[in-house]
Amino acid sequence: MPSRLLLDPWPPDYDSAVQIDEQEPQLEAQVDITVETLNWQAIRYDGSESIPSICFVDGVRRVEARVISQESDQVVYGLFGSAGVGSVFRRDGVAQLESLTIKRYLILGRGSIRSEQIRIGECTLNFEGISTAATSPLEVLAELQNLMRTAEAQLGQTLLSDDACVFADGPLSYFSTATQALVGIIKRIHRLYLPSGCLSLLSQLGPSERTPLFSIRDGKYDRYSCYLRLVQPQQVEHPLAGIVRLEVRAAIGLEKSLRLINYASSELPKFASSPIRDPRAPQNLVPVGALEEELRRRLGDAVLVRRAIENRIYEGVQV
Repeated sequence: MPSRLLLDPWPPDYDSAVQIDEQEPQLEAQVDITVETLNWQAIRYDGSESIPSICFVDGVRRVEARVISQESDQVVYGLFGSAGVGSVFRRDGVAQLESLTIKRYLILGRGSIRSEQIRIGECTLNFEGISTAATSPLEVLAELQNLMRTAEAQLGQTLLSDDACVFADGPLSYFSTATQALVGIIKRIHRLYLPSGCLSLLSQLGPSERTPLFSIRDGKYDRYSCYLRLVQPQQVEHPLAGIVRLEVRAAIGLEKSLRLINYASSELPKFASSPIRDPRAPQNLVPVGALEEELRRRLGDAVLVRRAIENRIYEGVQV
């Protein structure tokens, strides 16, 4: 009998929310599934704990143009790139966009560096020169990603306080010193971490239910984590649809980690997006989607930026 086919709800324009490569080498990490309980069953929190304000932090990036030059018989890869970061604060039931920042970079590999000013009508875009040792286009793109993630972490660190819970879109690998209320939301599953005997619980989770907390210790990014179901998948969707992984830094301790994870598991399903609104629903939460939309608007028209870069390069060719 042929195996049953189930849909991945994210459209094919996006990478899948589940990208588990069993052949890919995994970093060594010790996983302990007993840190919260020996009873590996779904947990639903009653939502009795309250934090005065919630903050979501995220960023977007865009490659404006790729460039190539040749120096000393070596090919140098680079790109003009833009990155935006910002936050959404919810206080007293009202959400507001804050701390929105756009930066632009000219990233060049093999240690090369130069800055450029690009004119678009009466506007000047300053592309800051960034030097990297990259020797391939993919490595140059990774540098743009790194710049964006670093800016997200710097903003997130400034927003941490005793009366706010900060949700970062993605793992907390860039938040090296955070010891306050900070939760990472990982919407793509690249690695399951759990032993095979525990995996069946993931498909059994109901909306707002989570797995017990487990620890991941690799000596660098030690953290507590769990899986949370945001919404119930449709019958035609695969059983991991609608699941995110949450993580908090182990440095804050188990007791505080449990309070944060319980709070997150009760609050985050309220922000689950709809496929009508967001193609990466429900994992791309409503505040995050709104923030990304505004940041992309502030990046400007991609066609105009590209044409302005082409004009600037043409001027250099003519010199």
